[in-house]
Amino acid sequence: MRSYAVLVDWLPTRVQGHLRELRRPASGGSFVGNVTVMLAGTMAGQAVSLLLSPVLTRLFTPEEFGRLSVYNSVLSLLTTIASLGFELAIPICLADSECANLLALCGIVLAATTGLVGIVSWLIPLHALDLLSLGSLASYRYLLPVGLVCLGGYYIMLAVATRAGAFSSIARTRISQGLSGPVSQVLLGVLGAGTPGLIIGYVIGQSSGTLLLFFRFVLGRREWLRQVTWRRIAAVGRRYIAFPLFSTWARLLDEAGGGMILFVLFAACYSPAIAGFMFISERVVMRPMMIISTSLLQVFTGEAGRTASQNPAQLRRRFQQVVPLQFLLATTWILAANLVAGWAFPRLFGATWANAIPYLRALSMAYLLQIVLHPVSGTLQLLEHQAMAAVWQACRLVLVVIAVLVPWWSGLTAVSTLWVTALTETACCLTLLALTASMIEKAVARQQNGG
Repeated sequence: MRSYAVLVDWLPTRVQGHLRELRRPASGGSFVGNVTVMLAGTMAGQAVSLLLSPVLTRLFTPEEFGRLSVYNSVLSLLTTIASLGFELAIPICLADSECANLLALCGIVLAATTGLVGIVSWLIPLHALDLLSLGSLASYRYLLPVGLVCLGGYYIMLAVATRAGAFSSIARTRISQGLSGPVSQVLLGVLGAGTPGLIIGYVIGQSSGTLLLFFRFVLGRREWLRQVTWRRIAAVGRRYIAFPLFSTWARLLDEAGGGMILFVLFAACYSPAIAGFMFISERVVMRPMMIISTSLLQVFTGEAGRTASQNPAQLRRRFQQVVPLQFLLATTWILAANLVAGWAFPRLFGATWANAIPYLRALSMAYLLQIVLHPVSGTLQLLEHQAMAAVWQACRLVLVVIAVLVPWWSGLTAVSTLWVTALTETACCLTLLALTASMIEKAVARQQNGG
């Protein structure tokens, strides 16, 4: 603890204040302690992924990474509707019986959506995929329902573990993900599996840990299962109907505007290789910062689920602490990554990947605000302002599409188009941060006025 205090004393006064506030426990435990547990697990898992990146870039080509980025984008989009957003309501359930029935509802919806995606993925004609700029998925579409059920199940169980504050269990799943995904991709790459190997390894990694959480929080709590009835499932469905009506579409638009649409449009308008350069840039800049951001997200969501309705002033304090610290960390990392990229890329990933550096620099601007926003991105949903979040996401998607297509039609290069898109994304993220802060203030005012 002495070394920690010495380190803090070297930091600016305002940052010292934020760190000391974060160390104060909210109801139920220490915020910093929970973040530390999550951070340790996520760092351990991501370290393997980062260390194996130079191996993967020598086993797979930029075009293969570009196809993975398209699959990843489509799967991420589908995962947002896997449970129709009902899993977002799990952290704010106050009663265990309500949570158990909501969990059952999520499982039923996941089975239905996976079946529907499986049917559509088999029946959709090739020319329709080409029209959607998804022709590269034609040979791998059978993997979409497999990925959906695996990732959808993981996110349901993640919501249950977050509600329970079981951050050590979540941290173990992060370690499992970091090990199983890249290692399986390397093994499949050595066997010459190509794009399917990249995709299968990705699904294995992202869904790893699902069974661990399921055995602990479902099979390990038989009293929950005894409280599940069809009548109660219908009741929780009615209670949280706003989540599928609004939050699902907000998340769907979020995935489209924030990730899928960029990779798909750049692959279609320019080339899959450029999408591959963007993918490796995302892995270098975003992934390391997501180690911290994801840890903050889980703990912030778990605490905000309790405080959003009962103690919005505490929610405001956490928001005002997390956002500035995340900005400081993100700025430091992104500047460092850009400074060393010219030297590191050709040496770590191979000479071909030096062409990714201009794309990394353009994406860095967009990633900065995305990283800052990420830990608090679900706050509007927790405050049950789902419609507002959906409207923002719709506007963001339209603006991002315009920011890609208009420069492309005007004949700009891919890098120039990416700079325009990054500026647009930055403005959108700033808007959401301002909206979130405003809604938190309104919640605090309502409580103070006895509303």
